[in-house]
Amino acid sequence: MIYPPWYGPWGGGFGWPYQYPYPYPYPYRGYYDNSASLRIQATPRETEVYVDGGRAGIVDDFDGIFQRLHVTPGEHEIALYLAGFRSWSEHRYFGPHSDTRILHTMLQLAPGQPDDPRPLPPPPPDRGGDRRMPGDHRMMPGDRRSPPPPDQPRNPRPDEPRNPPPDRPVYEPRDFGTLSVGIQPADAEVLLDGQKQALRSGQDRLIIQLPEGVHRLVIQRTGFQPFETDLQIRRGRTLAFNVSLVK
Repeated sequence: MIYPPWYGPWGGGFGWPYQYPYPYPYPYRGYYDNSASLRIQATPRETEVYVDGGRAGIVDDFDGIFQRLHVTPGEHEIALYLAGFRSWSEHRYFGPHSDTRILHTMLQLAPGQPDDPRPLPPPPPDRGGDRRMPGDHRMMPGDRRSPPPPDQPRNPRPDEPRNPPPDRPVYEPRDFGTLSVGIQPADAEVLLDGQKQALRSGQDRLIIQLPEGVHRLVIQRTGFQPFETDLQIRRGRTLAFNVSLVK
């Protein structure tokens, strides 16, 4: 096909072939990479590299001239981990197109010292959880029941007292000692801190655990002289003796 002198094969008009072909080229609008690069020079080179708790590779992957760890701009936690060595971590801010470097030497743990925990990524955000503002305890659609406010204790069971009685102190098991007393006659009345204690059927010895401290023991029976004494009970120990009432 023969074109007129004023029309080129690309529709350039006068001045062809120095005009742009149709359609005119547009500037390239590809992906714009603004990531930051990090060079890690640490020994040993098999040390694992973690970014925000996720494993990115080992030091050998990011310590060369053309080997870099690329991260998005912002603050990140860079951690180094290797079994048998002390872990290292640091929070750093990376600007767009920044190029930084980390120099570090891993310190070996002492013999018998356990390894540091391996870095773990943070839990994913709960996108389907409670969207109420703090302090808002209104029912939301789909809620089966509204949880109690943080400053309000849960409702106890019907058989569970709300508060322990003031006359019944709570003791730790490790604060107890043992009292072992042989009593004659076996049918004598025993009072310990003002409370009556009953002997087991067929036994003439009272064995009871008491909290550490001073306790009052009274043994009495009609026709016999009463026995009264203060006992010092110590934790983890047994106080044993015999009492025979006399007429």
